[in-house]
Amino acid sequence: MADPVPAGSDVSAGTYQCTKCRYELGVQSTKHLPPCPECGNGSWNPLSGGDSSKDPYPGR
Repeated sequence: MADPVPAGSDVSAGTYQCTKCRYELGVQSTKHLPPCPECGNGSWNPLSGGDSSKDPYPGR
């Protein structure tokens, strides 16, 4: 997933960055992404982990 991920989406463990204020949220296991706790934005860019475009093993 290289596109922004909307809040409420099921995501893999990794780090996600708010597309508005750039707040970074670490997710430890598969769960729903919340709205950004800093600005309330509902869109995240995956930085690392299974949903990141940089994941060496996509789809796992």
